[in-house]
Amino acid sequence: MPEFLPGLTLARHFYFEAVRPLLGDLPHAAARLGPGSDVLGFDTERSTDHDWGPRLELFVDDPGDLHDMLARRLPKRVRGWPTHFAPPGARVRSMSHTDGDVEHYVRIRSFPAWCRDLLGFDPAGGIGLLDWLATPWQRLAEFTGGAVFHDPGDVLTAAREGLSWYPPDVWRHVLACQWQRISQEEAFPARAAETGDELGARMLTARLCRDVARLILLQERRWPPYAKWLTRALPEDLTVAALLAALRTADTTDRENALCAALEMAALRQNDLGLSAEQPPARRPFFDRGYAVIGAGRFAEALRDAITDPTVRALPLTGCADQIIDSTDVLTDARLTRAVVAATLP
Repeated sequence: MPEFLPGLTLARHFYFEAVRPLLGDLPHAAARLGPGSDVLGFDTERSTDHDWGPRLELFVDDPGDLHDMLARRLPKRVRGWPTHFAPPGARVRSMSHTDGDVEHYVRIRSFPAWCRDLLGFDPAGGIGLLDWLATPWQRLAEFTGGAVFHDPGDVLTAAREGLSWYPPDVWRHVLACQWQRISQEEAFPARAAETGDELGARMLTARLCRDVARLILLQERRWPPYAKWLTRALPEDLTVAALLAALRTADTTDRENALCAALEMAALRQNDLGLSAEQPPARRPFFDRGYAVIGAGRFAEALRDAITDPTVRALPLTGCADQIIDSTDVLTDARLTRAVVAATLP
């Protein structure tokens, strides 16, 4: 294989050098969006072993025989990378040599149909509260990430901009729910360690670190990706060092200090956002038990108090899809995800 280059760069070459010359005057839009580490900018040489290569989303209202035409006429390679993927029709495919027609990785759909498949709704029809809460963060990252190569009328661009981030009160609500999650377990690692349950203390610490990582990305206005890429998306700062320290140490006091340090930095971030009344960003005792915690519940309450939209303010602090659901099979099924989230709403 040739020297590695980012998948988005390869997709751009694929469109302009191989696909676009074959389309003539066919109305279309073209982009590299949807699933794939390349869309998030996290692809490496390892990524080339499956579902990576010259890929493209081609949005056409009436595709006709476009798929077959591309199979016959596409070049066998672009910038040295095969355009043929095998085995044909499989869920997971890899680049391969062919002497015949190209089993290409050009996904051809109308844009509204593609949106409904990925998101569960078409943003051109408006984005409602259920749409915001029931669309997994990974899907939003896949929709707003990647790259657009051709977009007459800016249809794709407008839809992507519309889903670039939550409306302010929905953002407050999701942040409040994330602080609420942390409040429910922030004292548990110390309690588990107190009983001699080191395994439990470490597992609980890992859960809290995951929730803090998601909180930081929500504060940074970045859709938290799924588990494989979650911490790759974090800003490189002292919070990451504190989370690493909490996970590495076997000392109860050091672990507590590291978790509190990470949460104190998250509390400072929260105050800097100006979304709610400021809260003292310092650790405090957990009632009379002596464990040090941030007191995450007060940030949840402050954010909820700052919500002005009565519909959003009336929501329970159960949260959005990723805060409610921990099943990959549900989160990757828009119909199921929307049903679960809808069941939590008043």
